[in-house]
Amino acid sequence: MNYLTVEKVHKIIELATVRRLHQQSKFTSEHDLKDSKVLSKELVELLHERQTPGTPIYMLSDYVHKLSEIELAEAIALMLLGRGHSDEQPSEFSDLVNEAQGVPAHYLIEQAPLAKYLRSGLEKLNLAQQEN
Repeated sequence: MNYLTVEKVHKIIELATVRRLHQQSKFTSEHDLKDSKVLSKELVELLHERQTPGTPIYMLSDYVHKLSEIELAEAIALMLLGRGHSDEQPSEFSDLVNEAQGVPAHYLIEQAPLAKYLRSGLEKLNLAQQEN
């Protein structure tokens, strides 16, 4: 990674973890998921949370949107590498960065196991042990 610092990756991991824990605490039963009114309500709540300062999804979204275009591309590439995208190898990281150019920030934000993918990407690039 040439532009995105490991510290910033750790901050995204931290915010993604908080978001994930917050989402899990709000998870409804399978029975409720079959009800379209419940699904509509949850979608409205999510959209509201994304615009409400202080909520986990807002904080993650705000942080990611403040990254430069190249930092965002590197974050997406790191996530793709960690996810095992097309069996990409660390040596192909720059190709992934090029592929990620122009991908909107919400693509990164909406990855459910984002923290896991970023940690795995750092491991593949041998950057996991660097302090944040």
